[in-house]
Formats: sequence, C-alpha cells, structure tokens
Amino acid sequence: MLIGGYRFLAYLMRGGLFNINLEVTKRCNARCDFCNYWQEDSPPELADYVPVVRKLKPLSVSLTGGEPLLRSDLACIILSLRRNFGFLVIGMITNGLLLTPERGKELWDAGLDELSISLDYLDERHDRERGVPRLAEHILAVVPPLREAGVEVCFNVVVKKGNYREIPAILERAASLGAKMSLSTYNSWRINNESHMLSEEDLPGLEEMLAQLKALKRRLKTLTTGEFYLDRIPEFFRRRQVPGCTAGLNWVQVTPDGRIKRCSDQPVAGHWSQWRPGFFDPTECGRCWYSCRGAAQEPWTLKRFVEMSREALS
Repeated sequence: MLIGGYRFLAYLMRGGLFNINLEVTKRCNARCDFCNYWQEDSPPELADYVPVVRKLKPLSVSLTGGEPLLRSDLACIILSLRRNFGFLVIGMITNGLLLTPERGKELWDAGLDELSISLDYLDERHDRERGVPRLAEHILAVVPPLREAGVEVCFNVVVKKGNYREIPAILERAASLGAKMSLSTYNSWRINNESHMLSEEDLPGLEEMLAQLKALKRRLKTLTTGEFYLDRIPEFFRRRQVPGCTAGLNWVQVTPDGRIKRCSDQPVAGHWSQWRPGFFDPTECGRCWYSCRGAAQEPWTLKRFVEMSREALS
C-alpha cells in the first residue's frame, strides 16, 4: 500500500503516464459493428512487453485487443509483467467468448488485478451486436465460478442508444453475481457508425438514468466509474465533444508490435523505444469520451486519491 500510495502521489506531483492501453493482438473472434479491427490484418505480436513497460513507466497497464484471449501465451505475458514490476496495476478486457473458469484462474494466478468483460445487454441483443451467438448467456454463466475462484470481475458497459435506459439493471445484475461494473461512452468516430449515438431527444432519459445510477453507486458500491465521468456523458452526446483530452500525455496506446499511438483512434507516431516525456504535444481533439480519458482527467481530491488507491490495490 505504501509503495502504491507513493507512486500515485508522484504521478499527481510530476505527471507521467497513468496507463498504457497495450494491444497484445489485433486478432478478434467477434464481429462488432462499431469496430473494424476484425477486418484488418493483424501485425506481428511481441513475445515480451517488459521492455516497453519499463521504458514508459506507467502506473497501470490495460491488456486489450482485438481479443487478448486469442494469445495462448497470455498468462506468460502477465506473469512476466508481474515479476518485473513491484507496483503495476494489470487489467485486461475481453469479449468473453473464450473465457472459462480455468483460463480466468490461470490469468489471475499469473498476476492479473482485474478481469473486465464487455457486456452491453443482458440478452441476445448483445450477441447480435457482437456477432457471436449466445455470448451474453455464456458471460453471465461464467462469472459465478470465476468469483468462487477468487477472480475479480468487472463488466465493461458501453453507453449507447440501445441500452442506456437498462444500465441500472445491468449494474444490479452484476452486483448480484459479485461483479463490479464500469462505463465507457460510445463513439462513432472509428468507423462512422452513427446508429448507436444518442440524439437530443434521448438526453432527458439519459440524465434520469444517470441520477438513478449515482444512487445505485452509493448503495451497491460496485460501480467503479466516478461521478466526474458520469456527469460529462450528456455533454458528449449533446456536443460530440468533451475538451481537455490528455491522450499522449497521461496515457498512450501500444500496438501488438510495439508501436506508439496517442490513442486507439489516432495513427502510429513511432516505436516504443523512441518514447520520452514530451513525445506527444498536447492534443486539441475532444471527439470521444472513452473511460481512459475520465480516469486521467478527473481532478484529484484527497477523497478520490484514497478511493483510487484502494481500488488499485484491492
């Protein structure tokens, strides 16, 4: 706890990278209509990401894809990171299709701190949007044995037109399964799919839902998304902008072959070995409200510092 608290304090005082979104693969076994990774050729994949993390010195690493579970050596990657860094929060997000209690426990024992599963609906609508039959059913069934094995599970829910009224129900279902929940906000920028964007007519209902969600957050204590982030979701859907992005300054995206991007929706800017403080200039882009932005941009109060330290080290 002391080491973690010191590193959080040093981050607040000196800045630096809060997080690396580390794409361990671009291969994917889903066919989501809001992402084109599954249509692209996957670049080579590094066997060892320790040199990358050592160079960038983040507080946390989020293992992403594509679909990370397509890497048969994923447990080795996590174990290597855990053995080489005294304090490093290691998370992973998966679509859940290949997730089993045994695989989840293997990754947890290797050193994973949080296993996040994408889940936007509790029924077959999730299957249709991900292009995977019976996916929601599988996810809801695999969580209880994972929790029994001691694995911390978090549902990652994307706020969009089709599901925003049902998000409190998803939070309650997650809590009943012993899982946490986090939110991110849909963005049409990547492949110009506007079908999931909320319109002006949806905003009163969105704000009503968010008020209900805040009350549930206080009661259930299983929603990890802070109110700073929640309060700006209507602003994003209204203006299609949230200013103040710190992509490239507080977090970066790393491709499977070790190249650096400001964020997932920006082009490659160089190789990881070229990284240095000041590598990226401040960005004027505000065209998304992804969850990684909220964590890095949130004003730090003593109360929130303690909350984040506990969450990271629990």
